[in-house]
Amino acid sequence: MKPLISVVIPTYNHANFLKRSIRSVLDQSYKNLEVLVIDNNSSDNTVEVLKNFNDKRIKYLTINNMGVIAASRNLGIKNAIGD
Repeated sequence: MKPLISVVIPTYNHANFLKRSIRSVLDQSYKNLEVLVIDNNSSDNTVEVLKNFNDKRIKYLTINNMGVIAASRNLGIKNAIGD
């Protein structure tokens, strides 16, 4: 079996880009993957965008990191189970 690949997508009020970003990952020919969306308490419709995806490979985590993007990425890495 091919190794599981983890893709970490940090976001903050970028719902308008999030759908396209997730779709880009899911449309890859390599299918053994997980997508971790790390949301820094967005006030836009980020949650609604995620609800439109019915895919068990997508994980949604929230963080309040005062804009420290590295903290979002580190949370994603900590929760990733793939390579």
